[in-house]
Amino acid sequence: MATGLFVIYCAITDTNSARVEQTLHKNLAQQIIHYSDDLQQGDISRSALKPAFHSLMLLGPRYEIYITDNRGQLLVYAAEPSKIKRNNINTAPLERFIKGADYPIYADNPRSPDQQKLFSSAPIFKNSQQIGYVFVILGGDKYDSIVKNLAFDSDMYKILAALIIFFALAFALLVFIFARLVRPISQLDKDMANFVNSDFSTVSNSIPDQYAANEIINLHNNFGSLESKINKQLTQIKSTEQLRREMLSHISHDLKTPLASLKGYLETWLLQYPDAAGTDFIQVAQKNANQLQRLVEQIIELAQLDSNTVSLYQEPVAVAELAQDVLSKFQLQAQQKNITLSVEPKDPSLQAIADIAKLERVLTNLVDNALRHCQSGDSIKIQLKPKDNQLIISIADSGVGIPKEDVDHIFDAHFRAKNTVNGQQGNSGLGLAIVAKLLSLHHAHISVSSVLSQGTTFSFSLPTTSVNI
Repeated sequence: MATGLFVIYCAITDTNSARVEQTLHKNLAQQIIHYSDDLQQGDISRSALKPAFHSLMLLGPRYEIYITDNRGQLLVYAAEPSKIKRNNINTAPLERFIKGADYPIYADNPRSPDQQKLFSSAPIFKNSQQIGYVFVILGGDKYDSIVKNLAFDSDMYKILAALIIFFALAFALLVFIFARLVRPISQLDKDMANFVNSDFSTVSNSIPDQYAANEIINLHNNFGSLESKINKQLTQIKSTEQLRREMLSHISHDLKTPLASLKGYLETWLLQYPDAAGTDFIQVAQKNANQLQRLVEQIIELAQLDSNTVSLYQEPVAVAELAQDVLSKFQLQAQQKNITLSVEPKDPSLQAIADIAKLERVLTNLVDNALRHCQSGDSIKIQLKPKDNQLIISIADSGVGIPKEDVDHIFDAHFRAKNTVNGQQGNSGLGLAIVAKLLSLHHAHISVSSVLSQGTTFSFSLPTTSVNI
């Protein structure tokens, strides 16, 4: 880097020096014409001009003077012919110089086959017609030889070496300081990434660099405290959640036996004494017992799904046939409410890869939910649509719809939207939560669209070919 900076500095310095050099001597060629009667008259005489050029070059050994024609052919010069390496030069740079282009401008050096040099130039006229150029090299071979011999003497080498060493040490110091500043920040970033990737369970024990800034050390220590606190709170939350699930599971299981016994006695009483006084009260008790049993079963099912211990047994499922079986379970209830149930299309070849029992549970809960929100004359339709190796399954009803503010919450456990029909309150709010979790096991997402007083559509898709889940 130090050498690069030095080279850039030298390049900039050389360019500025060349610009100054050419600017100072821009009228040199014109002055040579001015002090030569022959050139003023357009008379290019080798015998007359060569001695004059020789004298001028003795007075100014850094200059080399040439006369060329309009095509750049050398006509007159004071150098030995053996030193001329090309007898023709490109006149385009000369024209640019005469027209005042930005300096520095370089032109062909007649004493080198490929070198370019700074110059001064002026046109030669005869009878108002340009016949050639005065072409003056600024810094000829003698000048270059002297510069080359003197440019890098021992002192210059010492200065250059000192500059390189200085810049190298400065760069090394800068890298060292930067590393000291960045290292503790990089370690902190790594600790944070590990903490997040470990699901906030791995607490880092790294010690901050003793040479780091106090602010960075304080930040590192504060992050360590934050890690410990988050880990502790997360552990408490997980423990509390586990206790809640276990408590719900135990309570639900403990309720099943006395609830089954209660239902048995109520059903037996109604069978033995169908016309006895107080039968209406027993029927109400039986209805509530049935609702309580469904609630207990849903709580047990939801607790199992939350425990992540439920397995899938996937196989090709004829969805149209399964949907028809599900609707048949609700046919009597739908007829009593004058609600139409249908499947479209009834194509047994439409298959999806799923756990048939869990898919049946999903369709059952969605149809049951739709029935609770439909009135006489409404319809419920299960629609199947294959698309891109997926089978899109939609359960659409023409019921009361869902309020816009409730749509984002209907899959939350125990949430009940404010759209019950005729004040029905038998819904526990767990059915749609179970649907979402069952579909999540299939890596499927359920979406809902609804318009008040027009109906609701639930949609999800399942693969039609075997996949690894």
